[in-house]
Amino acid sequence: MDIEKTMQFILDQQARSNETLTKVQETILDVVRTLVDVANAQERTNEILASLAERQIEAEEARRATEAAINRLAEQQKITEENLNVLLLTVERHISNHN
Repeated sequence: MDIEKTMQFILDQQARSNETLTKVQETILDVVRTLVDVANAQERTNEILASLAERQIEAEEARRATEAAINRLAEQQKITEENLNVLLLTVERHISNHN
C-alpha cells in the first residue's frame, strides 16, 4: 500500500468533508435568515390585523351610534307628525266654525 496515496486520499476526503460542512452551514444560515424574515413579516401582519380589528370595532360602534341617532330622529318625526296633525285638525275646526 502506498502511504502517499493513502494520505492524499485522506486529505481529499477531508477537503470534501470541509466543503460539504461549509455548504451545510451556509444552508443553515439561509434557513435562519428566511425564518427571521418570516417572523418579521408575521409580526407586521399581526400588527396590521390588530389595527384592522380596532378599526372594525370603531366602525361597529359608529354604526350603532348612527343607528341609534336615526331611531331617535324617527321617533321625533312621529311626534312632529302627530303634533302637526293635531294642529291641522285645530286649524280645520277653526276655519269650519268661521264659515
